Amino acid sequence: MFFTLKHIEGPIIKEINLPSSKSISNRILIIQSFCEKQFKIENLSKSDDTKNLKQALLLKNNIIDAGEGGTTLRFLLTFLACKEGEWKLSGSKRLMHRPIEQLIDAIKKLGGDIEWKKTHWLIKGKTMAGGKLNINASVSSQFVSSLLLVAPTFKKGFQLSLKGKVVSSSYIDMTIELMREFGIEVCVNEKTISVPPGKYQSKNFSVETDWSAASYFYELAALNPGSKIFLKSLKDDSLQGDRVVAELFAVFGVNSFFNDKGVLIENIITAKTQSHKECNNLIFDIKDCPDLFPPLAVTCAVKKMNATFKNTSHLNSKESERANVFAHLLQQLNCKVKQTKNTFSIDTKNFQLPSSNFQLKTHNDHRIAMSFAPLASLFSSITFDSEKVVNKSFPGFWKEFKKKNS
Repeated sequence: MFFTLKHIEGPIIKEINLPSSKSISNRILIIQSFCEKQFKIENLSKSDDTKNLKQALLLKNNIIDAGEGGTTLRFLLTFLACKEGEWKLSGSKRLMHRPIEQLIDAIKKLGGDIEWKKTHWLIKGKTMAGGKLNINASVSSQFVSSLLLVAPTFKKGFQLSLKGKVVSSSYIDMTIELMREFGIEVCVNEKTISVPPGKYQSKNFSVETDWSAASYFYELAALNPGSKIFLKSLKDDSLQGDRVVAELFAVFGVNSFFNDKGVLIENIITAKTQSHKECNNLIFDIKDCPDLFPPLAVTCAVKKMNATFKNTSHLNSKESERANVFAHLLQQLNCKVKQTKNTFSIDTKNFQLPSSNFQLKTHNDHRIAMSFAPLASLFSSITFDSEKVVNKSFPGFWKEFKKKNS
């Protein structure tokens, strides 16, 4: 259903309620499912991905739909392979075309019984022995996290060696820290991770607020000099790798001030005195923070700051072919884009905002919708081809984004 976001007047002065971390929520749900005693999870994500995973883990039906969630599907593949029973696991058309072969191969090497059946994966769950395994970690960190989360159930323990350039390593670190917090011994020696047999220990847990969701309000502040936005409940000492957004957006004049209630972000440059140092070519390495590519790319374009993004090879394996989609969208705004296998460069010299309503095709990608929403502060309106696309990670996005200035 089409949705039009009307002009938002800047500078932006408001308080924002952010969602809880989907990444942490999904890991905690898997951990909880292995605990003998259930525990209370506070602030669990309300995203579609987490709702689908929570429902699937109840195991009320042997036919399970992962929806659009890459994490949901990949975590369920290994989880179900370890659960006695016969399971049929499927997802959306796009999800079923996202990379997964290496994870399937890994599960089979560990003794898992899993087979593709035209429309779904047929999984015959059982207790697996475990052992030693190598995996290419240059495609998705979710393969690694998926295997690690179930590793304590392996009879002989698990030793996983990561090959290739590890992408999104902060998410692997998050998985390891959460496993340790729930009583599992995890040993990391360079690119080898060892997990002996063990049992998760129940304890009540509160999920952090999501740093990835914060990035779109950093973008909004960057595009509107004089803005002061308070992001509630964000923590500086977070498990999440995307907390680096606070450092990355400093180059655009956005400063972060933490207190015990959250973080105040300010673009203290006024419209009349704005004068940032000329940057001929910013360089961002997004190997460990790929979800920050959308807000960074749009911000660079609008502020006419040329940029090169390194380690982008895994972007086209997201909810959309994200790098290719962004190339098309930025070219519509007269940016020149050059892509290689592992880089994405934009020349913003001729960037031009639309003179009237901007029609945006989201490609069913929540991060495309949210990263272009801040442009509504610069011209009359934007029409998105879907309002609900943001529900994948941030169901309350439009409500928070349209809040009136305080």
